[in-house]
Amino acid sequence: MCSNGDYGAPTGAESGLAARLAAEIDEVAAAADVDAASPDVTSRLARAWAMITAADPDLAARTAEYRRS
Repeated sequence: MCSNGDYGAPTGAESGLAARLAAEIDEVAAAADVDAASPDVTSRLARAWAMITAADPDLAARTAEYRRS
């Protein structure tokens, strides 16, 4: 799972990470339906983003550049 354009077949670890990330996103969406500003939603979003940046550090670096623009 990386943003370099190499989209080969996912490894077992990548599939597991994708499944965990999908579950976390679903939980964030469910919690946001109740109270989008709650600390729980904020915490869940932070965990999801940490998973994404761990899977693709280049994405995190590019996102930081976008914030400066």
